[in-house]
Amino acid sequence: MGIKIIFFDVDGTLKSFNNAGITERVLRALQELKEKGIKIFIATGRAPYAVPRFEGISFDGYLCYNGAYCYDEDSVLYSKPVDKEDLYQFLKNAEELNEPVIVSGKDEMCANGYSEILDEYLSFAPLKYPSNNLDYFNNYIEGDIYQLLASGTPERDKDYLKGCKNLKIARWWQHASDVTHDNCSKSIAIQKVLEAYDFTRKEAMAFGDGGNDQDMIEYVGLGVAMENAAEAVKAVADHVTDSAEEDGVVTALKHFGIL
Repeated sequence: MGIKIIFFDVDGTLKSFNNAGITERVLRALQELKEKGIKIFIATGRAPYAVPRFEGISFDGYLCYNGAYCYDEDSVLYSKPVDKEDLYQFLKNAEELNEPVIVSGKDEMCANGYSEILDEYLSFAPLKYPSNNLDYFNNYIEGDIYQLLASGTPERDKDYLKGCKNLKIARWWQHASDVTHDNCSKSIAIQKVLEAYDFTRKEAMAFGDGGNDQDMIEYVGLGVAMENAAEAVKAVADHVTDSAEEDGVVTALKHFGIL
């Protein structure tokens, strides 16, 4: 049974962290996939408003916030905002740690203070640091919040999550993390997408490099880790390809005869 849909992480996968966009070789590969009728989705920790657009290619859909908000050209396929009780507890914990938090909804983000670490974290997207007007922030969090951004190494995760019932932390950078509802992940989102398109897991392929890609690489029929991926990601992958710097996505697509 052939591959009918492919999910791509962005940073460290489709493109290297050193490049603003994708290479011409990767662009041609994506174009060829679409010409073959294979659907291509971005699977990212980024927000819908921060998803990169690459000239010359349009994706069929997006898994944003590590799977908490997913959509295609026609509809929202999955939506799992953070529970309010957990949101307020997390903000309380962060205040005790003297750390500001950035909250993200469907259309924008805002913060309750400034953090140099979070500013650097956003620069990878790249995104400007959002408004940290407290009145606006307190009003904004009454709506659907899909992701929280907090600074700190893994050792601080337990302090942030103290008293929270349905939150989890996803991390692709040592100094900050993405926090979402624990009933969402890239693999859960992929399951929803496959159900919508009537595809099987065996017909799905995924590429990734970070810890937040591990579950989706393990879930799909053909999971590929980049050479620059974390060791835990490589351990669950069906195949390890070249690094993002070497256009490893293209290498793997040719290796498996998809291109």
